[in-house]
Amino acid sequence: MPSRLAEIIRRLSPLVPLAVASWSHPAQAQLIAQYFPSDLPGYASPEQADSVVMHQLMSHQPAGIHVGDFLVRPSAALSAGYNTNTLATPHTQSPQFVMDGGLKVNSDWTRHAFGLLASVSDRRFSQIPIADYTNWTIGAGGSLSLGQDTLALGYTHYQQHLSSMDLGNFGVSRPVPYSADDVRLTYTKLFGRFSVIPSAIYENYSFGRATGGGIDTDYGSLSHHLETGSLTSRFELSTGNSAVMILRGSAAQYLATQGETPNDYVDGAAFAGLDLDTNSVIRYRLLAGGETRHFTRSAAPSVTTPTFEIDTIWSPSRADTVSIFFYRRILDPASPFARNQTVTDGRIQLDHELRRNVFLRGFAEGGMSQTGRTVPGTRSRTQTLFKFGVSANWVINRYVTADLSFNHVNNYSHGGLPMDTLYAGRKSTFASNYVALGVSFAE
Repeated sequence: MPSRLAEIIRRLSPLVPLAVASWSHPAQAQLIAQYFPSDLPGYASPEQADSVVMHQLMSHQPAGIHVGDFLVRPSAALSAGYNTNTLATPHTQSPQFVMDGGLKVNSDWTRHAFGLLASVSDRRFSQIPIADYTNWTIGAGGSLSLGQDTLALGYTHYQQHLSSMDLGNFGVSRPVPYSADDVRLTYTKLFGRFSVIPSAIYENYSFGRATGGGIDTDYGSLSHHLETGSLTSRFELSTGNSAVMILRGSAAQYLATQGETPNDYVDGAAFAGLDLDTNSVIRYRLLAGGETRHFTRSAAPSVTTPTFEIDTIWSPSRADTVSIFFYRRILDPASPFARNQTVTDGRIQLDHELRRNVFLRGFAEGGMSQTGRTVPGTRSRTQTLFKFGVSANWVINRYVTADLSFNHVNNYSHGGLPMDTLYAGRKSTFASNYVALGVSFAE
C-alpha cells in the first residue's frame, strides 16, 4: 500500500463509526457481513466478502484506551437529515434522526486473542413514527494459537430490522424486526505455504411482526435456522498473494406456518480465485464458481447458477482511490429472504483527499434480484435497484469528525404481491432522497 494511501486511511479512521452508519456499504446480499466486525476474533472470514476499503478502514481504528492487557475503543455518532421516502411508499417523507453508539474491547496479547463487541443504532422519523426502529448487537470471540495453527470461536446475538430499501427484500415497507444468534468455529492448519481452513457455523433467525397503522403483519414464516460447513484452502504464491479455493455446504430449516409449506433447502457452492494484494497501484480479489440450491419440502424448482465476485482497489494517484465491487450469486444463506433469489450487483466508489483533513466520496451502484416461483401457481419476481451518493468528511481533530452526505435510491419491481397489507396500493416503482449532517466521536 502506498505510504500516502496509508496516511489517508489512518486519518479516515476516526470516521469509521459514522461511515458504517451513513455511507452505505455495498449491497452484498450478506446481512451477516454488515454486522460482524472483521476485528472480532472468531469472525475473520476467508471469503473476503466485504469491500476492501471497509476492511482497511476497520483495520485502522483509532488508537483506543489501554486498560491492562486490553484495548477499549468507544465510539458514538449523531446525525440529522431529511428523507423524501422513508418506507418506499408515497407520502412517507420525514425528518430523520440517527444515534449510534459502540464499544469494542480487544486483547493486546502476543499470543491468543479475545474480543467483545456491543453496539446500538437508533432511527427516529418525526412525521412517520411507524418507521422508527432500534438495532443492537453484542458479541464475543476468541482465538488460540496452537503452534502455527489457530483455533477460533465466536458468538454474536443481534436485533435488527429489514429495510424496504435493501435489494431482495420483497414486500417490505415498515421495519420488520428479527433477532439472530450466530456461533462459528474455525480451525486454520498450516502446511508451509499451504493452509486448510475448515469452519462450522450455526445461525438461528427469528422474525417478528411489523406493527403500526392499526395493522400488524406477521413475518414469522421467514424464521429459520441454518447450518453451514465450509472448507477453504489457500496457497501463498508470494508474500501477500494467494490462490484460494472454497467449498461450502448449507442446510436451512424454516418455521412451519399454518397453510404454508416451509422452504427448507440444501445448498452447495464451490469457488476458486486469487487474492493479490502486493501491487501498490492495484489490488484485487477474484472468485468464480457455481452454486446450486434444492428445496426439500416445497415444490419450488431448484436453482443452479454460475457465481463470481470481483473486489478491486485502484490507486491512480496519492490522493485518490477507486474501488469496484461486482458479484453474482444466489442470495446468501444468511439473508432473511434466502430462498431462490439470484442477485447480480455492482458498485464503483471514488475516495478523494481534498485537504489533509477533508475527504470526499462518491459512489454509484446497480443491482438486480430475480426470484423464481416458490410454490406452483405463483409468479416470478424481479427487482432492479439503483443507488448513488456523495459525502464530505471533515476530520476536526483526533476524536471528532463531521459528515455531510446525500444518497439517492431508485427501485423498480414487478411480479408477485407485497406482503405488507398496510400499503396494499403501494407502487412497485419508488425513489428516495436522503440528505444528512452528522458528527462522530471515537477514542
